[in-house]
Amino acid sequence: MSRQQIQTLLSPLARMLPIEKLVSGKHRFIFPFWHVVSDIPPAHLSQLYRVPSVSDFIRDLGFLQKNFLPATFDQVVNYASSGNSPGEKYFFPTFDDGLSECFYQIAPILKKKKINAAFFINPEFIDNKMLFHRHKASLILNRLSSGKVKSTAKTEAERIIHQKNTNISLELFLRQSRFSDHLILNQLAEVFEINFREFLAQEKPYMTLSQILQLQADGFLIGAHGMDHREFFEASESEIMDQIKFSHNFLKEEINPPIKAFAFPYTDFGVPDSVFEQANQFNLWNLSFGTAGIKDDKWDNHLQRIPMESDDFRDARQIIRTEYLAYFLKKALGKNKVSRQ
Repeated sequence: MSRQQIQTLLSPLARMLPIEKLVSGKHRFIFPFWHVVSDIPPAHLSQLYRVPSVSDFIRDLGFLQKNFLPATFDQVVNYASSGNSPGEKYFFPTFDDGLSECFYQIAPILKKKKINAAFFINPEFIDNKMLFHRHKASLILNRLSSGKVKSTAKTEAERIIHQKNTNISLELFLRQSRFSDHLILNQLAEVFEINFREFLAQEKPYMTLSQILQLQADGFLIGAHGMDHREFFEASESEIMDQIKFSHNFLKEEINPPIKAFAFPYTDFGVPDSVFEQANQFNLWNLSFGTAGIKDDKWDNHLQRIPMESDDFRDARQIIRTEYLAYFLKKALGKNKVSRQ
């Protein structure tokens, strides 16, 4: 049974149980994460996941503040270094991909509510130098759904993708596209008359370096997220290590954050233990983060986060409660520990 199926099954029960009955042990410390907050889902994101509105985000922070204490960086580091259960319930929010809404929408709300947070960035996207391949796919999917695509253009697009895979539809290819599909996505953009460079220049979807430095000056933690958000589960060990080293080197030279933190792009599934061994041995990070929800991990300083942009559950109350209930079920079945292979 998949994680999504388990959550759907447990959601009605989770709504009836008070949060105090669900929170226990080491997992009194939770790490919810988002990408963006916007009242109008941006075209480069709308086909990828649910984009919470500003009011949704404020409501969810309210739930978290009512039931957990906002953690400081030092408390996160102490928790990760000790692996012990904290006496109080804490939460520490994080945000991935360095999107411009982090500066304009999210940070002002967090500052007003006095909540610490971490923002994980990809150096290749800073100052809008490069467009993330999944964002390219979302822009193309939006064009396809607009109803303004000529049949000849769609035929040409299908011809292009069938040169790589003859058994896949255009839409499915776009939804499953990988970093290695960059060139094909560029070809498809030309077919559908989408100019990625123009989009970057006009829309500026990512934060600038000066904005990121301002976030740090305002007291937020800036962490690394790999150089270009490629899929680590398809990369070699040497490629993964380069992504970690180069992104941290950039942060050290340009930003110099007080804590070295790394969030794995997408997921840490498929990443060998040797990567964690090297990163810890050579002090490449103080903290690292995955996206498996509430689960036990063999590495104390590797913290699993809770995705907050669920298509099935629309508020933090439901997401967090269901995540806890799913953890207890997985624990009873012996499935509560992360397996990356």
